[in-house]
Amino acid sequence: MRDDAVNAETTAGDRPADEKELARRAARGDRRAFAELYERHVDAVYRYVYFRLRSDAEADDVTSEVFQRALVAMPRFEPRRPFLAYLYTIARNVVADRFRRARPDASFDDALDHASDLPGPEETSIRADEARRLRAAIGRLTEVQQEIVILKFIEGRETKEIAQLTGKAEATVRGIQMRALAALRAVLRGDDVPAAEGADR
Repeated sequence: MRDDAVNAETTAGDRPADEKELARRAARGDRRAFAELYERHVDAVYRYVYFRLRSDAEADDVTSEVFQRALVAMPRFEPRRPFLAYLYTIARNVVADRFRRARPDASFDDALDHASDLPGPEETSIRADEARRLRAAIGRLTEVQQEIVILKFIEGRETKEIAQLTGKAEATVRGIQMRALAALRAVLRGDDVPAAEGADR
């Protein structure tokens, strides 16, 4: 598993301005340009599929498949789109395909277990119990709520970038995030999960 990728901090908006040119070159068949795009985004794609699939081994496979599909489809890529949004769209489709074929054996709890470094035996029991409750709550979110939570709190991306990556309005992203957090609080209190609105399904 890519522990460094899962735990790495992502700074939104830190990509150089030449990314569109790299994408244009890659769309024309420049493999070196595509390789550079791969290096820039492979960790972000891995984290995204890892927390969606809940299995590190499957995340490796899916990450590879995402970039294989992206390479094949590059001639149709529109450079006005952020390249990472293009990759997330492919990743979302690949993940959906995997879920349709078979439910992964590993749980969402397992994924966050791998992403956490619990510091020592005395704190492990307390933190593990808190982590189990939180992870169980996250696992009860809708698919789109999980996606927003991953991009916001695991990837550390700003609302504007999340909107660009998901193709949703910023106000919609904020609304989904608020409802997701409300659902998490309800579950942690032992209340019923608030019903998700249509946009959150």
